[in-house]
Amino acid sequence: GMLFAGPFVAAKVETLDLFQDHRVFIDVPETYTYASARDARGVITVRITDPGLKIELLVSFFPDPDGHLASEDGQRGFVADASQQFADGSVEKSYDFKDLSPRSGSGMYCIFTDASLVRKLPVPPGDYLKVTSGVKAWSGCFLVFTLLSNDTTSEQYQAGMKLLRESFEEKAKASGPVI
Repeated sequence: GMLFAGPFVAAKVETLDLFQDHRVFIDVPETYTYASARDARGVITVRITDPGLKIELLVSFFPDPDGHLASEDGQRGFVADASQQFADGSVEKSYDFKDLSPRSGSGMYCIFTDASLVRKLPVPPGDYLKVTSGVKAWSGCFLVFTLLSNDTTSEQYQAGMKLLRESFEEKAKASGPVI
């Protein structure tokens, strides 16, 4: 197979200014679609999809000045609450918490299989069999993500998880004059 032709050969770097000087960088794979929107509450949500619509990644950002989501317990509780509707309608009917192990910060997620879709395979276009729901936290902020897919093995799914682990990061703003 093509060993070196991963989805990250080239990327467009998107920059998001969040709140209180927090700025996030996202290395979007070149052929993927990126969109961001801010809702009435001021919450910024990013949506990334691959050209074949094998995945849809939704990420929303929230301030966390008191570090509620800095702890494993805080993350567990949040993910359980945020994904209750997925768990209730899932084959698993439970939360199997996995460590996101991001390059910076910390995070946790669960994977659910939609029980209603298992009965009507193949999955209709626009529906997704799997929901990967989780959080990633770092100093003063956290993001909530939902990665929709039909499996957890495809190159596109791996690219989505890699984005969450290695991208969606803050870089210190350069200090001093730019020459």
